[in-house]
Amino acid sequence: MWRRNKYALLVLPALLLTITLFFGGLADGLLKSFGYFPAIGQETLHLSFYQQALTERAFQDSLLLTVRVALLSTIFATILGIVLALVLYTFQLRSKRPWLFRLLQLPLTIPHLAAGYFMVLVLSQSGLIARLAHTVGWIDAPAKFPVMVNDAFGWGMVITYTWKEAPFVALLLYPVLARIGSGWYDTARIYGARPWNYISTVLLPAIRPALLTASLIVFVYTLTAFEVPYLLGVTYPATLPVYAYQLYTSGNFEDRSQALAIFWLLTVVTFVFGLIAYRLYRKSYDRGWE
Repeated sequence: MWRRNKYALLVLPALLLTITLFFGGLADGLLKSFGYFPAIGQETLHLSFYQQALTERAFQDSLLLTVRVALLSTIFATILGIVLALVLYTFQLRSKRPWLFRLLQLPLTIPHLAAGYFMVLVLSQSGLIARLAHTVGWIDAPAKFPVMVNDAFGWGMVITYTWKEAPFVALLLYPVLARIGSGWYDTARIYGARPWNYISTVLLPAIRPALLTASLIVFVYTLTAFEVPYLLGVTYPATLPVYAYQLYTSGNFEDRSQALAIFWLLTVVTFVFGLIAYRLYRKSYDRGWE
């Protein structure tokens, strides 16, 4: 018995410590978001911090920016991911051009913080593209280049997420497309289908369940991510994760409780969308589309 369980017993102390700190931190944050903060004399549970967060103009502006960036990033990444998956399927790049397939996987290996810094070097008014545009005479000075980084609309974040998440979407869709035999297209041509008809009536319906799951994953991630908005966003309005971080580090204990309320709102949203994505995946799996 000792030989069978000795490795489990050896990691048990570290496992218990990790679980205690993780769930203990969650429980402590939840209690403080409801106003239970004995260190400052608050020992009554209430919803005032949630109400305060939802009614403040700064929260509403941050929510608008967060949803806008998440929606645009999801839409663009989904469209580009579909195109990349169709290219992989059409030209069979995984078998015929494996180096192109690995090149597509490259953005997945780059951390989001590094990707955001890369966009600063490339898209800022002092970046690579601005200097190249000035060199070839397209603009009079690098400062004339459009503001794409640290802009109030959030285009820098949208571009970064699109570049990062489109390969993720494509690599989730490609296994579904790989199950479709080449004979399907020949059969469709017999019935007079053109390439676009084949894509719209055969390929897109086949990848729809996986596409919905991938899009939900991208949306939830971009809705709650911190690194890229912190690096590429503006001071006001900030995305909700950055806004919550600003409140938490402001030095005011009441602001800290409000920040934890925002974090828990994001946690609930993440859980709901994660559950929806899981149900969609299970539904597609039961139907035979992995």
